[in-house]
Amino acid sequence: MAEVSLRGIRKSYGAVPLFDGFDLEVRDGELLCLLGPSGSGKTTLIRVIAGLEAIAAGRIVIGGRDVTALEPRHRRIGMTFQGYALYPHLPVRRNLSYPLEVRGVARAEIERRVNATAALLGIEGLLDRRIRQISGGEQQRVAIGRAIVQEPDLYLLDEPISNLDASLREAVRGELRRLQRTLTATMVMVTHDQMDALAVADRIAVLHRGRLQQIGTPAALYGRPATLFVAGFIGRLRMNFLAGRLGEDGVLRGEGFALPLPAKIAALPGAAEQEIVAGFRPEVVEVLSADAPGAIPVRAAGELFHGEQTIAFFRLGPDLVQALSAAPIGLPMGAAAWLRPAPEALHVFDRETGRRLADNLATEETS
Repeated sequence: MAEVSLRGIRKSYGAVPLFDGFDLEVRDGELLCLLGPSGSGKTTLIRVIAGLEAIAAGRIVIGGRDVTALEPRHRRIGMTFQGYALYPHLPVRRNLSYPLEVRGVARAEIERRVNATAALLGIEGLLDRRIRQISGGEQQRVAIGRAIVQEPDLYLLDEPISNLDASLREAVRGELRRLQRTLTATMVMVTHDQMDALAVADRIAVLHRGRLQQIGTPAALYGRPATLFVAGFIGRLRMNFLAGRLGEDGVLRGEGFALPLPAKIAALPGAAEQEIVAGFRPEVVEVLSADAPGAIPVRAAGELFHGEQTIAFFRLGPDLVQALSAAPIGLPMGAAAWLRPAPEALHVFDRETGRRLADNLATEETS
């Protein structure tokens, strides 16, 4: 059992508070991604779990054991750092065995664990090569292997694939997911790349300025974001946002547009005459050459061809909105067009608080 429970965590840097009563639960055997921009507190949080950062208040429980006052070496964790922290002058074998050597593990047991870990990661042929002689992807496997060889209760991964080339990232995402399932291990992974989190996580915890914005499955966060921040942060392409006032007639009016909202949203208590933000993803937008019900007028502002897909940009007043198309649209700059987002795919938020006003018609679990 390796559940992780953070209860009432408080931490400041000088007079600047970061966590003020922070709570988080990690389930046994899951891969939880801590996702957020720089400064959100995700790396600090993983270091708090590891015992590398002191806290002012709160409790840290791993596998039912209160480890708040324990030093890192007594918490039974395996940690992989962003920079891998390998010894370049030593062979792979010694890099794997070193954590066990300093703990006084018997030589035969060290050899067994090193060989088993190398076989699991497919690096048996690298054991006698020095770190400086292997590739970045191979170094990443060695860094993870150094955590595995310790047979910990909990794995903490700090940006484990951020240093890899783009061509390697997809493959390593798959390997990381396979490894976690093979080990049936509890893993907490820090990343600023939401595509990494969407690809590998059982659940994602989105952090912003030391606060937990939302926690849930990748599909739930993508399909039903709880805040404007989550809506804008999750997804390969940024969600489009239109700010305006919702009238009694169920139409959202803003600078240069009038967008009818589904009756389910317009009928929410207190929604009428409220300042709100409607969001819609580029992949649910239909690009039209003429006005139509539910469409908003825009001006073409260029497009990017990505082979199987094209990202088209449009001007709507001062804002830039995007639409994803299976083929190039080919509109000249400044040409008139109309965008019609799918009504059932609209997300609506309170403009002042940033909180979601209504669920989508889909009903997916959020945690």
